[in-house]
Amino acid sequence: MNSFVIAAGVYVAALTDDALTTAQKIGIVTVDKNGTACKVSDAVEAIRKIKDKGGIGKKKKVVKC
Repeated sequence: MNSFVIAAGVYVAALTDDALTTAQKIGIVTVDKNGTACKVSDAVEAIRKIKDKGGIGKKKKVVKC
């Protein structure tokens, strides 16, 4: 769900403010990673970082898995 809130806030400019509000309500998500190097992003920080760079509404041409 955290990734969906980030994606909706970043790629749909009309939903950016709603996504920020939702991310603040959700708070920081914690996941039991069982010793792996996986990271879970903070949705508020991720959306603000891309907003500051001017990347709201821009879609990536390459998908990284």
